Amino acid sequence: MVLKSCFFVFISIGFFISGVSAKNTKGVLKEYSIESLAYSSKFTTTNPSSEYEKAEKLAIEANNLLKAGEVLKANHTIRESIKVYPTKSIFDYARTLCGLSDIKTANTIMDLAYQQLNQVNNKNILLIEPFPSKYENGKMVAVVKEFSLPRAQFLFAYDAYNVNKEFGDRSNMIRILETILALNIENSKPNVGLDFEYTQQESYKWELPMLKREFSKSIKAINDRSITKYFTEEAKSGTLAYVYNEADDFENALKFSDKLSGIYTQSKYNLKFMIYAKMGNNDSAMHNYQLMQAESKKIGKTFIQNDEFYYLSLIDLNKKEYQKALVNLDSTLNHRIQGMGSFATIALVDKWKTFKLMGDAYTGLLQFEKARDCYNISLLSNPDFEPSVTALVQLETKIANASAVDKIAPVINLLDPSPKRGLKVSTASANVLIKGFAQDASGIKEVSINNKIVYSQNGGDFWGEVPLNEGLNKVTISATDLMGNKALQVFEIERSITKTVVAINNELIVPIEIKTGKNVCLLIGAQNYTDANIPSLANPVADAVRLKLILKNNYNFAEESIITLFNPSVNDVKRQLLELTTQLQPEDNLLIFYAGHGIWVEKEKKGYWLMTDAKRNDPNTWLPNKTVLDLIAKIPSRHTLLITDACFSGSVFKTRGLTDGAPKAIQEMEAKISRIAITSGNDTEVPDQSVFMKYLIKALSENKEKFLTAQKMFITQIIEAVMTESKTEPRYGTLELAGHVGGDFIFTKK
Repeated sequence: MVLKSCFFVFISIGFFISGVSAKNTKGVLKEYSIESLAYSSKFTTTNPSSEYEKAEKLAIEANNLLKAGEVLKANHTIRESIKVYPTKSIFDYARTLCGLSDIKTANTIMDLAYQQLNQVNNKNILLIEPFPSKYENGKMVAVVKEFSLPRAQFLFAYDAYNVNKEFGDRSNMIRILETILALNIENSKPNVGLDFEYTQQESYKWELPMLKREFSKSIKAINDRSITKYFTEEAKSGTLAYVYNEADDFENALKFSDKLSGIYTQSKYNLKFMIYAKMGNNDSAMHNYQLMQAESKKIGKTFIQNDEFYYLSLIDLNKKEYQKALVNLDSTLNHRIQGMGSFATIALVDKWKTFKLMGDAYTGLLQFEKARDCYNISLLSNPDFEPSVTALVQLETKIANASAVDKIAPVINLLDPSPKRGLKVSTASANVLIKGFAQDASGIKEVSINNKIVYSQNGGDFWGEVPLNEGLNKVTISATDLMGNKALQVFEIERSITKTVVAINNELIVPIEIKTGKNVCLLIGAQNYTDANIPSLANPVADAVRLKLILKNNYNFAEESIITLFNPSVNDVKRQLLELTTQLQPEDNLLIFYAGHGIWVEKEKKGYWLMTDAKRNDPNTWLPNKTVLDLIAKIPSRHTLLITDACFSGSVFKTRGLTDGAPKAIQEMEAKISRIAITSGNDTEVPDQSVFMKYLIKALSENKEKFLTAQKMFITQIIEAVMTESKTEPRYGTLELAGHVGGDFIFTKK
């Protein structure tokens, strides 16, 4: 893999290697001379000790156990590894945890390893070097060396910082940088070889205030830094241009970017592309982007980096091409550079910045509810991000002003079915699901179909089922906004057994097509509680991982469609559910699983989930069931199944009870929108060793049917077995307030 410029390799570590050819950057650092990489940290090359090797093996074993779903064994093994000897292999384990969205436990493990450094008996500590320095068999390789304690602490914190930067935990990024800057690291041999730890620490002196958006402090730190062989005048200019651009001081940003030349030419074009995009000067931005691409071709670069998508979306927003901007912002969220170790974080754009721009795009499309959601996602990731605070205030003002003078009727957009000009639609079914969204500045009060009020959200999403007579059926949709303005849309559906396109009275009639969506799963496990008054649990994460493996191996759930959220905070859960509203399509299916503590307040008749940041005596830190259901209601999936294994989990819904008779035909259930819940207990406590989970896993593991509905699984495999073996009463019900129509969630075997 090739980096797009020397600038963005070294903007992260605060130095430029002099004399490096722009044509020789493949493999990141592998081509640099041994002399240039023989940085002068006070270490000696050594053979790993038996303790070090044992710790390495244990860390690798722990990571393999974690990937296999053996969470408890993995946790025990990684802690044993750290106790034997703290090695940098623990960061592979931390990244696997972060891939499960368990950033809290990842930081606990990294902190534990950092603390263990102080317990090493030897004066110097064995670590694998940050960059390869030994030439062996035709390539550069990294070797284990001895480092002094402050430098070992730095290298551990350096990797921990990169883990948090990659996975977006800003509070820990700040905490770690503050720890790094408190370390006493002196330049061992100024201008004679590279002292990596010292040079990187100098870089963090401007990165920390920039992360806090204290740009004047960041600029002062750069200007106060001495010019050296590894921090040249051009390196300083490039760094200043970068910070000034972040501070929206475009005049200075351009002034310093223009000072770059020679091997930094590509960096100059890249900076000017970003600066002009933020300024709104699209022509100049694209001109520099093309120059940057031309320079990239000289070094063989064939990919688009994460930050390029972000600045291309800025250009789209400038041009008011909002849908195109959303496509580029989606790529910004999902595009990651692989195979580059700590350098993978260099070009990553912070999620809170990306969702802020998504909010701007939806504002431009007048989809104000989605815009509000995006700004809130941004603030849930970074509560101090002022641009999103300002944008949200401006949005609310815009909505209020638009509502006050709103004389325009809503715009109705049909999603399913979708009749086009000159076409009618047909179906053989006695009922048809109508789904769409009504767009209006002041918000939607209600939607009716054939004079019957159907489920609708303030943001405009609506759906409802319509009975059909044989022959031609007229369907009238009425949408009324909060100011009383009403819009009508009329179309016709032919109820016919015809499966192909036919012509009646010279008009084409096409059958309704049920789109096939993907199956998405969100697994939430709350296990390690911060408050000592809330006992931590042993099994929620392990149970969630077991469920993940079954869904991935036995059912139509792709690995990339299974989202894990382990040991989350309340804001983590809110953010993830809001993100799903922007990610899922109307044809997709969603399974949400929660295992952890719950609580019931009898006086209020309300239930709550307790995330790991909950305080037992502070209800404001609990997550209300109603909030969860409101967030689920926003998600546009066709079928949503909520499974909860928590104390008092029966409070998530008021069920109508089980319907009489056998379930309807699978194809009819698939066509309807469903919001279903299966809970482990009827407003009673459930044990940590969950009988409910035992039979849920058993039902899914032993199922032989190609199609298994949630209702059938509950009736035949769960309720009687759980009640026989325990005192808890599992429940099945519909979430009427979240838009249930009449279908069911269907597990489809591979």
